[in-house]
Amino acid sequence: MSTYHANLPRLVRTLSLGLAVFAASQCAQAVQIGSTPQGVDYVSGGVGESEMQELRDEQSRFSLWLLTAAKRTGAYLSGVQVKIVDIRGKNVVLEHTMDGPRLLAALPPGRYEIEASYRDNEAAPVQTIKKTTTILKGKQHRQMTIYFDSVDTEDSQN
Repeated sequence: MSTYHANLPRLVRTLSLGLAVFAASQCAQAVQIGSTPQGVDYVSGGVGESEMQELRDEQSRFSLWLLTAAKRTGAYLSGVQVKIVDIRGKNVVLEHTMDGPRLLAALPPGRYEIEASYRDNEAAPVQTIKKTTTILKGKQHRQMTIYFDSVDTEDSQN
């Protein structure tokens, strides 16, 4: 038997193990934490139970917890464009298109304007909602929900 054939079972086991490790690492990193040039860490997602759990596991690191939903049904929305501006310096500290209904951001203490824009479909106009919030030093987090008009399957059946 050649060396190649003798080592084939070992090679198959090694490749299988490597593939399993790679797949596990990809699952473990489904929700990725980003950072803006201004040093604000953030993460968005929450599509599916596993992503929701990952965000719950990470949320203690973040001072702003934002949720986006449809006004009439409460259905979660993704694809919302969010811009966060430090009111004092008028600096944009975060711009991001949400990968799911939740956005977590590690904002330093201060007062912020949160601008969220959403288009339900190509024929619909863009809806923009602005809210202000204050992140206080020593406070655990600020939680907010932004509701948009949305035509989803439940709405269109009524």
